[in-house]
Amino acid sequence: MDEKEVLQDNSATVSGLRAIEMRYRPIFDSFTKGAAFYQSSIRLNAPDMGVLLPERFMPVVESDDRCIPLFKLALLQTIKAADKFTGRELDFDWISVNIPLRLLRRSDCTNILTEFTGMVGAKNSKICLEIPSSVFDDEDSCSKSIRKLKDAGFHTMITGVDAVSFPLMRIADFEPEYVMLDEAITASIGKDKRSDTCICSLITLIRDLDAEPIATGVASAETAEKFYEFECSYYTGAGSATGDFSGNFLQERFIRRKNQEHEQEQSEA
Repeated sequence: MDEKEVLQDNSATVSGLRAIEMRYRPIFDSFTKGAAFYQSSIRLNAPDMGVLLPERFMPVVESDDRCIPLFKLALLQTIKAADKFTGRELDFDWISVNIPLRLLRRSDCTNILTEFTGMVGAKNSKICLEIPSSVFDDEDSCSKSIRKLKDAGFHTMITGVDAVSFPLMRIADFEPEYVMLDEAITASIGKDKRSDTCICSLITLIRDLDAEPIATGVASAETAEKFYEFECSYYTGAGSATGDFSGNFLQERFIRRKNQEHEQEQSEA
């Protein structure tokens, strides 16, 4: 299946949304410092406005059903990128893609996804569905969809969770496998003993809910080590085995190239 086939029944709905670009960044294992997963981010190439980041266009797109074919396009490109990563022998458990809340609210959400992954021959277990923390303000329909998606083999991750408005009971309701912490938490680490105690307690609470916390915005090996001491198993940013990603989202060919360069350096060492 290609992009034209995804769009053929939705041409009017997604007019002007055809030119998307997916970028990716690794999520590192705190112990091995190697890439465990990959996270995706979508860009929209608008003829009149240039390249738009998700925060610019997603609120508009998610106001109606245009978000669903756009999500399918993003998912298709992400699946293709995952296949290329696997072909280059990149070892990773899953690759993520953001799922719109409008789709999660639908009772047929799981059927839509499983039908699509079945058509393209993708393994659900290689896909992690990113869910924004705004889901905490939503009705129970989203939590029901999340549970069904997990039963269908998809991984789930809630993103943008901060320490100020940490909704402990709501996270328990949604039962995510992964919780991605806001960068503000990383900025507070190491400031003083009280801040570190709060961060460590937050990580412990998340783990006690049978979810794996993921730190973001880690800018040094020292900070990565601090999170490891707090039993935060994963993070995005620098201080990795390759050391030069710095948390940036890159086109899939650059991910493959950097991995190849790292392998060459290891073989020459």
